This record gives sequence, C-alpha cells and structure tokens, in this order.
Amino acid sequence: MTISFIYSTIVPNMEHNNLLKKGIAVLEVLKDTETPLSFVQIQKKLALPKTTLYRVLNSLVEKNLVLCQDRKYKLGYGILPLARKVLSELPLRETASPYLKKLCEYTKETIELMIPDNNAILYIDKMESPQSVRLIAEIGSRYTTLHASAPGKVLLAYNEDVFKKFMKKRRLEKITSKTIVDKKKLEKQIEKIKKLGWAYDEGEARIDVVRIATPVCDFEGKLMGIVGIAGPLYRIKKERIKEFAEFLKRICEKISERFGYQRG
Repeated sequence: MTISFIYSTIVPNMEHNNLLKKGIAVLEVLKDTETPLSFVQIQKKLALPKTTLYRVLNSLVEKNLVLCQDRKYKLGYGILPLARKVLSELPLRETASPYLKKLCEYTKETIELMIPDNNAILYIDKMESPQSVRLIAEIGSRYTTLHASAPGKVLLAYNEDVFKKFMKKRRLEKITSKTIVDKKKLEKQIEKIKKLGWAYDEGEARIDVVRIATPVCDFEGKLMGIVGIAGPLYRIKKERIKEFAEFLKRICEKISERFGYQRG
C-alpha cells in the first residue's frame, strides 16, 4: 500500500468531514438568529476563509437547506421534512396531543406546545383556534426573547441555568411598549411565576395579544415542555386569565404525570 494511495483515500474523507462540520456550524448560526444574515456577518461569526464559506453556503443552498434572498441567508425549506420527522417522533408531542385538543375546546383559542432548546423555546405542535380571528403558531419557530412572552418566562422560571445566562445580557430588547426591560422587575415577575405555577403576558411580544403558559415537568421535576394559550386581547379579558391559567395548569399537571412527575 503506497503513501499516495493512503493520502488519496484518507484526505478526501477528512476534507469531507471538515466541510460537514463547517456546514453544521453555518446552520447553527442561522438557527440562532431571527433575521437573515449576510455573507460578511456569517463569516465574522465563524471566522472561515471566504472560499470555504462560499463552498459551504453554495452546497447548502443547492440542497435547499439554506435560502439566499437579496444576498442574505436564512434556513431553507429543505430543513422542514427533516424537522417534521424528528417532531413526529417526540414522545411529548404524541402524549400532549389529546390534552391540547381539550384545551382548545375549552378556551376556543390557539394552543401551543413548546420545548426548551438551549436558551430558547421551540414550537413543536399547535392546535389552532376554531374562531375566524386567531393566532397562527408556526411549528418549528424558535424564540430567544424569553423576557417578552409567557412561554419564555416559564423557561426562565423553571430553568436556573437559562435564567442566569439570560440575566447576564447587557440589556433586554424592547419589542413593544409593554415589554419589560428592567431586570429587577423581570426577576420579581419570575419569582411570582414560580409561586403561581403559570405565566402570562399582555402585548409584550405582540400588540393586543395575550399569552398564558405553564410548565410540563418530567419524573425528576425538570422542565421538559411548555403549553400555552394565545389569543387576542379583546377576547381574553382580565377576568378570564386566571380561569384559563388554572385550567391550563391542571392539564399540564396531567401531562406531567404521564412522564412520572409527582407533586409535592
């Protein structure tokens, strides 16, 4: 076996593996941003040579895993079949499905199922409101602005590591006029959520939208999912928030029990 033969077989594999790692790095960067990125922005984040990044991006665009519009890049629709396959096999999604239906029937509002995804929340299922005016939840959507929504606040309240990392941010993004950007106020609200067992926001992420959310916990008491109710402010009046929240809390306790969670 000659050295040239060894080189010709091993080096291409090494190169392939390196390109694969770089491709995954690009996908992860695009996953963690809520707006499309330019070539320069991606290069700055990954510190890759221009020629290498061009090769990687062209391959990802060719496979529809990345979409390029107006010289900016975002995740492509080729991701969806892969994501659907993974989501369809999630035990939480299957277990929670009949409970989401029950919630939707009771509230007549859109019901959302989310899971923690590092320092973000990821939508994995939904049950849309039967009413003509309703909120549309996109499965596969990922949000990092945890301080601005009830589901995000549940993640902050029930995951200490995520909370500590999030609070180290220099500033909290103001999305609407009602978004809480004062860290001390947010901290007090998180403590209240822990006591109540549910969170809500009124127009903090989207104007005139109300969200209520509660945790789903596993047998160790760790947060494994979040279920939320979302609807327009004119329908979910203040007097109904506690009613919906308590019903949602009971439903989530039942889902948690299916995963071995025991209260007390």
